[in-house]
Order: sequence, then structure tokens, then C-alpha cells
Amino acid sequence: MNEFVRNPEWKSITVKAIVLQVMLAVIIFFYMSYQVSQINKAVVNQNAALIGYVLKQAPQLENEIIHFITQGAQEDKIVEGKRSLAQYAYKEDMPVNDQPVLSDNALPMKTAAQVLLYSVPLLLLLGWEYRKIFNKIRTITFAAEQVVEHQFDQPLPENDEGDFGALGRNFNAMAERLHNSFRQLQQEKMFLRNLLSDISHQLKTPLATLIVFNENLLNDPHMKEEMRTKFLDRGRQQLERMEWLIISLLKLARVEAGAITFLIERVRVREMIDHAVHSLRMLSEQRKQKIHIHGGEDMYVWADEEWLTEALINLIKNALEHTPLEGGIDVILEKNSLFQTVIIRDQGEGISPEDLPHIFERFYRGRRTTKPQSLGIGLSLSKSIIEEQGGMITVVSQLGLGTEFRVSFNKWDRRGSLQ
Repeated sequence: MNEFVRNPEWKSITVKAIVLQVMLAVIIFFYMSYQVSQINKAVVNQNAALIGYVLKQAPQLENEIIHFITQGAQEDKIVEGKRSLAQYAYKEDMPVNDQPVLSDNALPMKTAAQVLLYSVPLLLLLGWEYRKIFNKIRTITFAAEQVVEHQFDQPLPENDEGDFGALGRNFNAMAERLHNSFRQLQQEKMFLRNLLSDISHQLKTPLATLIVFNENLLNDPHMKEEMRTKFLDRGRQQLERMEWLIISLLKLARVEAGAITFLIERVRVREMIDHAVHSLRMLSEQRKQKIHIHGGEDMYVWADEEWLTEALINLIKNALEHTPLEGGIDVILEKNSLFQTVIIRDQGEGISPEDLPHIFERFYRGRRTTKPQSLGIGLSLSKSIIEEQGGMITVVSQLGLGTEFRVSFNKWDRRGSLQ
């Protein structure tokens, strides 16, 4: 019963078949009524002819004979009459064609032909209804072929009732998932291709420099010790630069590829900032810069402490490198009704408006940057780490006045509790 109620195809076929059968039953009823009427007329005519002949020969028998015709005969009279008629091969089991009343009627043949003829509309109805079903099946088949060919622009109707509607919705959901998987696979291929291109491009210069230094050291055995030491020192710098580049790229690749399972826990933000500042103490002391931390004694976020510290180190290091010698950097921890925010503000040269939209892109270096050796990986890595943990990072900057990075996390944790 549920199949009938849920599927419009069942309802359509059933209702139309019932209507058609009722129409055919009415037609057959009137046709059979007409046939019976004709037979009745033939029987009446035959009895009338028999009575007319008998009464012409013996008029005195009218009352007795009429009673047999109108009221029916007694059993003994019927038996006696059958015995007399049997002498002339007029019996109950004689062929229908030998019965004068039925010889020209052919009722069985007409009835069989009528049933056969009336089955044709039913077959046409079933063919018409199933044609619509097969059209839907062909539509599904075509959509499946399109999905196999990576064509996802042929969705099935989702608003139909019944099983075909459910099939359309499930098929479209499946196609959308396949499309997303295919698109993600293409993005991963593009990411890998770009990553390999970036690595080869970024390693080309330090490798070439190392080759030149090595050739000079090998080909000049009389090189002064001072020059030899200088070449070795520069080579060490290039190796350190390559090591940092490879490690950073591998970290970035793991984060962007979703290959890292972040250990989300409740961590105290001030402790992370203190740890980040401590790890950059040597750099800040070399540049005679001060890092001022404001507030955040009771500020907590849900994040992976190790990776979020990595992101904050990159941001503070970027601020140190773009702040003049003996300058200052402010790290401000603030919270409102919605967010917990870490603000890192420097006193550097600022970022030009045309460069600002691109600073989080991998290997992007601004046109007016004062750091020609910058590789543009740190900010991209920090952004990926923060966003993968549900945070967001924004930046505002003015030329000559400095830059401000804001790292914000929702004040409510993933369980809906206030942090």
C-alpha cells in the first residue's frame, strides 16, 4: 500500500487501468445485453411459430400449450419431449451451429473476440505508462554516463514524488560528492605541481651559489684563509636558508593537504605568547628591539598549542624583521563577547595597498619590500595553521605607520561552552 501511495507511477497506472476496465465492463455489459435480447427474440419467434402451427391443427389445445410456454413444463413432460426430439438428433449436446436460434449468433466467438479486442487498450495504456518510466530510466542512465565522463552538469529532477524522486536526490548527492572529490583531487595535483615548481625555483639560487663557492674552493688551492673562511661562511648561510625553506615548505604542504591531525585542547594564550617571544629573544636582542605584551592573563582558546605557537612565532618574527632597529612591537591580547583576539602590531614601513591582498600567498614578496631575502612562506604557513583550527587572521596596514595582524578565535568552544 505504501508503494501505491508514494509512487505517482503506480497511482497513474492503477487509476487509469481501473477507469479503462470500468469502461470496458460497461461496454461488454451492454453488448451482452444486446446479444441476450437477440437470443430472447429468436426464442420467442421460434415458440410463436411452433404454437401457431400446433393451434392451427388443434385449436382445443391452446390453454395447455400456452401454459408450457409461459409457465414452464413439468419434468416428466420435458423428459418425454427430449425422447421424441432425440429421434431427430435434437439434443442438449448437439453443436451450437445446429441450434436454429443460435446458428447465426456465434456468441462464444464474438465474446472471445471482444475480450481480445478490449485487451488492446489495456496493453496500449501499460505501454504508454511504462514508456514514461523507461524515459526516466534512460535519463538516469545518461546522467550516470555523464558522471563517468566527469560531466556533473546534468542533475536529475529532485522534486518528483516517490522512488524516482528519492533516487534523483540520492544520485545528485552522490554526483556532488564525486564532483567534490574530483575537484579536490585536481586541486591536490595542482598544489603538488605548484609546490614542486616553487621548491625547484627557490632552491635554484642557493644551489647555484653553493656550486660557485665549491668550485672556487676546489680550483684555487692557494686561496687565502680569510677568503676561504668567507666562502665557507656564505655557504653555511645558504645551507641554513635551504634547510629552513625545505622544512617550512614541508610544514605548509602538510597543513594545506590536511595531513595533520591537530590536537585541540584548551590552552592559555599568554603562555603561548611568552614561549614565542622567548624563542625570538636572540633576534630581538640583535636588533635591540622590545616586545611589549599587554593583557591576556585569563585568556584561553581551543587549539593545538604546538602548531598555534608556530604560527604566532612566524607573525612576531615578521613584525621584528619589518620594524626598525631599536624599535618596539606590541602584542595585545583582548576579548569581547564573541572573539578572543591576539593583535601583533609593528612600527615598520607598512604594506602598500596593491600588495596587501597578496601577502598571504606563498612566495609572494611585495614590490616595496625592504627584505630582498624574504621568501614569503611564513605568513602563508601561519594563515593555513590558524584557519585549519577554526581561527581567522586579518591584516591592516598603512605605509610609513606599520602593520597590524589580528588572530581571532571564537569565544565559544566546539562544545558550546564559554572559553
